[in-house]
Amino acid sequence: MNPTTNIRTLEPIIFYSGKQDELQIFLSETEFGELIIISLSDDQLLVKEVLLEETNEKLEWKQDHKGLRISVPEGLEIKGGNMGRALKVTF
Repeated sequence: MNPTTNIRTLEPIIFYSGKQDELQIFLSETEFGELIIISLSDDQLLVKEVLLEETNEKLEWKQDHKGLRISVPEGLEIKGGNMGRALKVTF
């Protein structure tokens, strides 16, 4: 039995958090799966960490010339209903 692969290339809403080394990414298009954010390729900036904003849970990620690839596991709870989730990206 092969698990279904859920990979999406997104153009999410990205905000500068006000901190010198942090961006926030708001995801409303998906709840889980592998996300590829092309605008955050390693020729733009080098990512140090990706966290779920609400809980500071570390997420698996990989960055290369194609973008930032983030694995959002199924089963993460979303607080606040259907508003999606926010990720914190430090660089």
